[in-house]
Amino acid sequence: MEPKYRILSLDGGGTWSLIQIMALRKLFPDGRKGRAILEEFDLVAANSGGSFVLGGLLEDLTLDELFNYFEDQTKREAIFSPNNSLFYRVLRAIARVGPKHSSQAKLHAIKSFLPNRGGVSLQEAALGIRRSSKDIHLLIIGFDYDRNVAAFFRSAPVGKSRPQVRPAGQVQAAAWGNGAPASVTLAEAIHASSNAPVNYFDLPADFPPHEQRYWDGGVTGCNNPIVAAVTEALVLDTKPSDIAALSIGTGTVSLLWPQHGQTSPFYNTLIQKGLQDYKQLRADVLKLATSILDDPPDIATFLAHVMTGGGKGVIAPADSRIVRLSPLVSPIKVQNEWQAPGGWTPERFAYLANLDIDIVEQEQVNTLRDYAQLWIDDKALNQPIRRDSTTLNVELGFYSFSEAAAAWRATR
Repeated sequence: MEPKYRILSLDGGGTWSLIQIMALRKLFPDGRKGRAILEEFDLVAANSGGSFVLGGLLEDLTLDELFNYFEDQTKREAIFSPNNSLFYRVLRAIARVGPKHSSQAKLHAIKSFLPNRGGVSLQEAALGIRRSSKDIHLLIIGFDYDRNVAAFFRSAPVGKSRPQVRPAGQVQAAAWGNGAPASVTLAEAIHASSNAPVNYFDLPADFPPHEQRYWDGGVTGCNNPIVAAVTEALVLDTKPSDIAALSIGTGTVSLLWPQHGQTSPFYNTLIQKGLQDYKQLRADVLKLATSILDDPPDIATFLAHVMTGGGKGVIAPADSRIVRLSPLVSPIKVQNEWQAPGGWTPERFAYLANLDIDIVEQEQVNTLRDYAQLWIDDKALNQPIRRDSTTLNVELGFYSFSEAAAAWRATR
């Protein structure tokens, strides 16, 4: 039986969000436009780079048009426009940390990306996009820089306040508080959600006369927004067993821990290396600056799996109401020997594993695109819901794109 409530969740990841477009093209190969794709869902949650993908779908671009936008180096450079601060250039040269890009230039680029829908409210952007009797519910994640709280940009209100006076013996419905709809435009919500601090953008996102300033939603712990999405559905009075969610990530680097007895000439390229060569404070700052983008597979998607019933009553080939699609930048074992996927050289694999989220150069994007295609072709691993981080064995979820895609189709 088809689930009563379907969720699409799109991770953050900067340019790596190209992966999400490629995954959607494989799932929807018929060339339909963005709004028609969104009509397959009741709720879409997005963070950072994923909010760009959502914006393109709301703009009613085809997936090919959206893919070509990410493939255009000029447009990537407009999003990741360098700032002109001499201080930051010196700081990065000395300490290897510090913002590289202009926040204000990014807002201008987003508005250019969304000429038709960027200037409207989220409520208006969602208008008429329906899988059922209600317009799709949109949720874009940000972080309120001044109030130090999560900022949920919604297309419609959610929740119920607890009444001030409750008659004795009266049974109360769940009280969630008030979740107000967003007071900003679609372009502004995407700008707020995609404003990664410290190593990326120079200033909090702001858009006068709106008073608040924002950092990337990854600061809230929602770089993978699936838990926020499921929570939002529950607050909208959806039964956990009625939910099916497709969570599309932007890739996770998962290397091996050093092990004794390994003789492969590629082994040193495939193991996780520490930051012991840096001064400790510098290493900590660098790790903290990028940790908001991390998504260990046994956290967000596993929590959402538990929240929706742990897969109880789900019909095979699905094993959960949450289906995770995201490539692992990870070695594979061939005849008891660890290798890079797809016959890649260790050097090319290491090159990809060390790319940042804000890649602009075409060679970098080509490498990312080629690896994403390996994943779609089942030659590179899919990120499951939960796995053993030492052996990389899957405990829940699927090794391959095709298995996960089949599980999602089985929820229909």
